[in-house]
Amino acid sequence: MKKDDVSFLDDTQREGKASGKVEVTDLDKAIEAVHIILDKETVQTFREKKEEDLPTAKMVVYCHDCDEIVPAGVGKTLRGKPRTVCGNCKSKKISMGQEEAIRKFYHLDKKKD
Repeated sequence: MKKDDVSFLDDTQREGKASGKVEVTDLDKAIEAVHIILDKETVQTFREKKEEDLPTAKMVVYCHDCDEIVPAGVGKTLRGKPRTVCGNCKSKKISMGQEEAIRKFYHLDKKKD
């Protein structure tokens, strides 16, 4: 694999070096703890901080027809349920996500140049 290839895998995973065994001495204890995805320090941090102080990410709407980040609009589905649409052209062809990720994925910074 070339170094220039883009991949979501870690370097060790791409090279095939990521291997190892997970020892499970007590199967019942391992099954009981499988739902725990946060460590105790993270849980303690979330308990101590107020919700307003937690870091947030700005979410944006990208319209594929307008080819830019637009304000969100509210439209209706065929069954009358609300749905997010483009605030400018009311298109349903939108993507939503964190602003940094949308700009990077759709190369919006390069389009300005």
